[in-house]
Amino acid sequence: MKERFRDKTRDDLANALNLIGVKAEMADRERAEEKVENSWYQRSLGVIDITEGPIRWINILKKDPSKDSPPRWWIVMGIPDDSAVSIRKQIKIKTKRKKSFPLFGKVIDVAWAGKDGGTGLAKTISDDTSTKTLATRIGNLEIKSQTEIFQGWTLTVDKQFSPTRQEWETIEKIADYILSSPRSL
Repeated sequence: MKERFRDKTRDDLANALNLIGVKAEMADRERAEEKVENSWYQRSLGVIDITEGPIRWINILKKDPSKDSPPRWWIVMGIPDDSAVSIRKQIKIKTKRKKSFPLFGKVIDVAWAGKDGGTGLAKTISDDTSTKTLATRIGNLEIKSQTEIFQGWTLTVDKQFSPTRQEWETIEKIADYILSSPRSL
């Protein structure tokens, strides 16, 4: 009975990744990665391990519905990085979507903005047309440096999605941009 009502977003994403050729496996619960980017109003649905590529795990966060708002999901992708990430300067950049008409219009352009710590990452990703197409299709994206529970970076999508092979390749391209960005401590 309990299984019937369980949120299967994690199962669905793992299956979708396997269908496009990404080796994804659902991990045991209670892992430290479940706490990365998890706020008091969210709960983790669990981690998916990715065996190949720069993205090594995915955590799915959910905000349950209330009387005034529907449920929301966040897909947090972990990009481990052994090279030094500054503890003093947190890097946090996200997409800014320009619409043809405010609120209701079609997305006509996407740019990345925020604190990139002098890495030039926001400009590099903003200039890439495939990342603009990705953000237009799947929603808002955010990149953050992580130094506490997890050493590396997170790339967060603010809604559920099942990536196509091309979208996953673009996500990995963003991860490669992150890992190759210059660092200063």
